[in-house]
Parts: sequence; C-alpha cells; structure tokens
Amino acid sequence: MNDVVITGVGPVTSVGAGAEALWDSLANGRSNAAPRPLLVDLGRVELLPVASMPDVPEVPGLDLHTAYLKSQDAEGYRDLAYALLAIELALADAGLDYDRDENNIGVIQAFEAPGVERTVGELFGLFGKPLPTDAPPPVYDMLSPYFYSMQPFLYVHLVGKAFGLHGFSTSVHNACSSGAFALDLAAQRIRAGHADVMIVAAGEAFDTGVRLEWFRRLELYAQTTQMCPFDTKRQGFYVGEGAAAIVLESEQHASSRGARPFAKYLGGGFTQQSWKQVIPDVRSAQLSAAITRAMTTTATRWEEIDLITPHGACTQLSDGYESSCLEQAMAEHKTDAIATAFKPHVGHMLAASGVIEMVCAILALKHQTVPATLNTDAENTRLPVPLATIPVQREIRKVLKLSTGFTGHDAASLFQAV
Repeated sequence: MNDVVITGVGPVTSVGAGAEALWDSLANGRSNAAPRPLLVDLGRVELLPVASMPDVPEVPGLDLHTAYLKSQDAEGYRDLAYALLAIELALADAGLDYDRDENNIGVIQAFEAPGVERTVGELFGLFGKPLPTDAPPPVYDMLSPYFYSMQPFLYVHLVGKAFGLHGFSTSVHNACSSGAFALDLAAQRIRAGHADVMIVAAGEAFDTGVRLEWFRRLELYAQTTQMCPFDTKRQGFYVGEGAAAIVLESEQHASSRGARPFAKYLGGGFTQQSWKQVIPDVRSAQLSAAITRAMTTTATRWEEIDLITPHGACTQLSDGYESSCLEQAMAEHKTDAIATAFKPHVGHMLAASGVIEMVCAILALKHQTVPATLNTDAENTRLPVPLATIPVQREIRKVLKLSTGFTGHDAASLFQAV
C-alpha cells in the first residue's frame, strides 16, 4: 500500500494568501474579523461579525481567477475563485509540474453551498421586480438559470478546466466535516494505486446573510468578534471567507521528483450519528468511535500524540460533545498532548473549515509550534487535555484533528511529521 504525504498547501484567508501569511497570523495571534452589513431579507440589513476576505485587487493573483470565471459565465462565484487561487498556491508550494493534456490528477472538493450566494443575490433583485399580471409567472424561465448555477458538478468542471486536470474528481458535502472526508477519499485513491497525485480544495464566501440567518435563529451565531472555543463564556461562532487546498502524493512519487513533504497523512476514522440535524448525540458518542478507529487503523498510541486540534465551534453543545467524546476515547490512556483551536483566527469556514484547519495543523507540524487559542481563558476551559492559550514551542510528532458537523458527520484525522 502506498504511503500518502502532503507536499503542498495553499491557504487563502482573511489574514492573507499563502502559507507564510497564515502562519504569521497564527504565530502572532491575529484575526481580521469585523462587523459587516449583510442583506438577510428584502429591505433588511444586519451588522454581523465575519472574517471577510479583502477586495479582489488586494489579494495577489485573485484577479486572474475571477477573470477566468467571468469568461466561463460564472462571474460572482467568489468561493470558487478563492479555491482556484488556493489550488494555484498549493501546486506552486509542491513544486509540481505536469502535462495539462495528459495526467491523472484529480480534485476532491468541499463546498457548503456551491453557487447559492450568487443565486440568492440575483433572486433578491428578481423578487424586487413586478411580475406580469396578464399571464402566469414564467417560473422555469425565471428560475432555471439560477438553479443550474448551484449544481456541484459545475464547480468540479470549472476546477478541472482551469488547471487541465483529468483524474478522478468529485465533491463532498458532509457539512463541517467535509474536508476530512474529502482528504481521506483522495488518500484512498493514492493508497489503492489509482493515482500518484490528488488535490483537496474547499472554499467559502458570503455575499448576503441569508445562510447565516439559520445559525442566528438557532442562537449559534456570535454577537461579537470574540470566538471562545471550550471556554465557559463562549457565545457562538462567526463565519470566515476564503479557501484552502492540499496536494497529496504517494511517498514514492514525491521522492522520485525530489519533493520534500510537509507531513504524512496516516489515516482517519469516520462515523455518522444518524440522529438529529443540529444536536449531537452525546449518548452514542460517535466521535469517540471515530477517534478510536483512527488510532487503531493507523496503529497510533496515545503517547505519540503531541497536538490535538478540535473542531471548536464555540457552541455549548458542540464543544461539550467534543470534550466528552475525546475524554471517552482517551479513557485511561496517558498523553502529554496539548490542544489548540483555529476558528478564532480565520472564522468558521463551514465545509471548508476542515481543509483550512488541516493546513493550520500541518504548518504547526512544520514549525514545531502550537499556536495559541485566541480569546480563551485556560482556567475556564472544559477539555481533557490542556488548551494552549499562548504559543508553545515543542516537539510535535503526530497531530489528531477532530471534525464534527451538522447532521452528525464525525471524523478524526491523523498526521505525522516527516
């Protein structure tokens, strides 16, 4: 079986584009979250905290990708434009050259709601216009162009066309755990010998606050730009814009071209709660089972884990579920691991959160440093391992990344320093 290594990362976030900008922000505890006016209904604007991307001219290289999407009649897909830039950065980071006409490189992508932001924005304009009174509304003519633009296969096509990729490509839609599932699916292709190189990419953007209204009505959305993971004073999350991409290769292929990997992806454990949409099933503790499967299938011992990066959604139910499941999975095992949570830096990027946070974890492995968890008081946290509230330099051999999403998708992913 082929070992899978990570040779390139491409983060594009509100704190900057590229691994250097992201690490500088993580190491120095910065976040660019700020209140932003967003249209949430016809005639109603709300001021909501968001970790927003800068305008296109302020992001080096982004204009080329927005121009490409415009040429494909896909103008306005900001989440996809960010993902295209992230893939470009990841490929450059990996130093990967390939034949655009003949290759077997595929992309597994994760988007929460492809095309929805553009569609909702256009529908706001459509609904504001008077309908004809002398004939039935032309529903198909009015709506079909919008709903076609929300098909996930369109994003798969546009990514492949942009980079000339011809391998196994598809999309994953497992809520906030999408990135973990996508990465494992890509790794499976490599381990099975079906591909030497795969890319995982995800993106997120918000042009309106319509999708955020659901979180607000559930009282999960933060009122301020202070996300406090696992702290008793936590009061919800705010979303973030941007994207991330990861280049995976077989260890043999990376070695053959002289590439130096960032890390090795050991594998993961995955479960489905099959219970409620927004409430985790604490009784079944499926995340605990996912953690145990990841540890067992990769032959990893708890004493080898130096860093745990939880999902850290900053809600009472989600944080409590993660904490209790981690404690159950650890049982009587001893570990010197510490934890850190990344969402306060870049916001909750929904389906893209797993990919960007895996990039953060990989950078922590590279720099052998645990970034601080922002806005959190160590004395008020509820986790079975210490939560870093200041940067900690230490040996990091293996990282355990946790993901838990709405509708009960749980994942645990393991990475090793190389």
